[in-house]
Amino acid sequence: MKKIIICLLFFLGVIPLKGEEMKKHPGWAIIATAVLPGGGQFYVENYARGLFFSTLQISLASMTVYEKMQERDYWHLYEQDKEQTTWAKYNKHKSRVKNLLWWDTGIWFFACADAFTDAHFYGFNEDVGVSVGFNQNRKTPNVEVIFRF
Repeated sequence: MKKIIICLLFFLGVIPLKGEEMKKHPGWAIIATAVLPGGGQFYVENYARGLFFSTLQISLASMTVYEKMQERDYWHLYEQDKEQTTWAKYNKHKSRVKNLLWWDTGIWFFACADAFTDAHFYGFNEDVGVSVGFNQNRKTPNVEVIFRF
């Protein structure tokens, strides 16, 4: 059991190799996103994306649960009255549940992949600067955009 835990910690990158500086670990970012919507984005300190993914995933999950409840209710109603309109409403909600489950799964995978790449790029220093000045030779406005990597 001890060997399995140590192998898992190396796989996730929790135990750094000699000479490695501490960074955000992609394995933990994926686990955080898999367990908590937006968790991996919050782990790598990308709060805007974390808020976006958590809101999106919670909204989709809520819609899925709502549609599943509607599907169940129309099924019970159809069992009682056996009407064609009730059957049509049941099928409509059943179809929506299937579609929403696909969306839930796709967004979940996309959020995990986003957290993974964010963890890899954590600490990547990109310095963007904008400066405005005057060119003394021509006395015209001068605008510069500077990217430093």
